[in-house]
Amino acid sequence: MLRIDRICSILFIIAFALIIPSVKLATFIDELIAGLLGTVAIADCLFNNAWRRYTLLWVIIAIMTFYAGYSIIFLHYNTPAAILSDWIIQLKPYVPFAVFLAIRPVLSGEDKQWLRIIAIVNAVICLISFILPMSFMTQVMGHVYFAGIVLLLSATIYAYTSGITLRYPRNVIVIVGMLATGLLCGRSKYFGEFVVAVFFLFFYTRTLYKGMTWQRRIIIFTIPLLIFAVGWSKFSYYFLTGESATYDPSVIESYARPVLYATGALILINKLPFGSGLASFASWSSTDPYSSLYHEYRISSVYGLSPANPTFICDAFYPSLAQFGIIGVILFTAFWIYVIRLLKKLIRSNPVENRLYFACGWIIVITILIESIASTTFVQTAGMWAMMLLGIICAKAESIEESLTIKDVDNEKQRVLQRN
Repeated sequence: MLRIDRICSILFIIAFALIIPSVKLATFIDELIAGLLGTVAIADCLFNNAWRRYTLLWVIIAIMTFYAGYSIIFLHYNTPAAILSDWIIQLKPYVPFAVFLAIRPVLSGEDKQWLRIIAIVNAVICLISFILPMSFMTQVMGHVYFAGIVLLLSATIYAYTSGITLRYPRNVIVIVGMLATGLLCGRSKYFGEFVVAVFFLFFYTRTLYKGMTWQRRIIIFTIPLLIFAVGWSKFSYYFLTGESATYDPSVIESYARPVLYATGALILINKLPFGSGLASFASWSSTDPYSSLYHEYRISSVYGLSPANPTFICDAFYPSLAQFGIIGVILFTAFWIYVIRLLKKLIRSNPVENRLYFACGWIIVITILIESIASTTFVQTAGMWAMMLLGIICAKAESIEESLTIKDVDNEKQRVLQRN
């Protein structure tokens, strides 16, 4: 008998092993894995009549397909081929999550051992990249920030697969070592992700705030301020002053990222309620062919956003939400609220046993939300793999909810029998 849960587990391991090669050597791997997972879901439905199990997947596909049709029929900012390409790109991170949530693969002891080995190999490659000349980093990782992402995800999966042995000195050293090595990337956003990871893995408990001294409360409230202080220089550089010492309104036109955010906000206001459509703005597919929307909003001459040099068009994920309009922003927010509610169910059901799963889930959620400010990790292989792990974690919450429902039904049956 073909076990689709084992297929998903194997794809999960393969995707993790290919996170680094996917940057330069196997750039197609994210689309391939998403396609394979979609095929697995369809096969499961056809042979096992499991259509209802994949309700979330069908809803997401229907929403994206609506936007594709809307973009082709009512908008003409790009070609149908470009819109189809963007349809695939925007679906990629949600397919792994929805499929893993439905199938609920359980990692075996051997699977976890392989994942820990791959995590260590990834960490070693990243460390070598930091030590050797920057040209090596560029050839292997593409950009220094990516090494930080790989180390963060490697530390997260190492912690996840460690289970009850997480606090063993050896495991603590390995995990903290991976996270600390990531600091070498020098990215402000990673500093915040580092603090979040360390907090959830080693300090968070559900009763953390109860009975806490005022000194500890001050420390906890100070942490976000420290993260903000560390990241302020980067925020100031990209969004306020550029290379000058004071705010200069004219400098904003010289930087692609603030222009993308500002224009994206205008699109949300002007293109109510469904936005500008797929392949029109701030996505890779909007660069080839070049979307006419950039000319419409007169930003096609900005360095990095021009037809001849569109390098920075796909530089952050959030501006691309302008393609989906206010309705899309609401749906995007609703998705993450749904995920957070599942994580809360997980920790409420068993605060001790599920604490580690809850911690890893929150690390992934916060990392993706932070990364999306200034990168498109969410729609790349690393983001897809993170969504797979998030699907595995959230599936545990779904299983708990179903168990409680079945228990309630059984209890009700017993009460009815007792009355009769």
